[in-house]
Amino acid sequence: RLPYLPGLDGLRALAVIAVLLYHAELRWIPGGFLGVEVFFVISGYLITALLLAEHRQRGRVDLKAFWLRRARRLLPALYLLLVVTLAFAVVFLPEEVARLRNDAAAAFAYVTNWYLVFNNESYFETVGRPSLLQHLWSLAVEEQFYLLWPLLLTVALWGAAPMRRWRRRRLALFITLAGAAGSAVLMAALYQPAIDPSRVYYGT
Repeated sequence: RLPYLPGLDGLRALAVIAVLLYHAELRWIPGGFLGVEVFFVISGYLITALLLAEHRQRGRVDLKAFWLRRARRLLPALYLLLVVTLAFAVVFLPEEVARLRNDAAAAFAYVTNWYLVFNNESYFETVGRPSLLQHLWSLAVEEQFYLLWPLLLTVALWGAAPMRRWRRRRLALFITLAGAAGSAVLMAALYQPAIDPSRVYYGT
């Protein structure tokens, strides 16, 4: 367990407010959608800190236990949300049920972000009511991070003798920086000013 850090809750609150103001279409906060990135950074920090703490204490990371903890924390709430949302749509929005079935299937598998990409659905330009489940794209990105990052970090930390801890840390740092740089370069290559940037924004 990590100690409670109240400053992170403050950052979360600011991020939520920024996203809400952005979706309220206020002209003075056009970058409010970047509050989602703040959540990603906080999650990355916390997950990495938990994994490193476990490795320091036990000399290894139990990936199965980590993924089970994530599942117990996330899956019940997600599945309850899907059931309630679909029930609401059946009663009050029957014309949207057919579309929601595919959205719910993507959310169930934590691939909403790529489902939106392949269906060319924009985050920044919407016509009519957006899907009731569109917001789950960010949860999908986080879940994909929870699957991939612990694997990469475990590989970086695996098999090094305690006396060579500095090498292990250097390798972990190199993998992290290389991944961040590669992601930034890929986003820069994909981004085209004249084209909707939703593909870049939704991508893992």
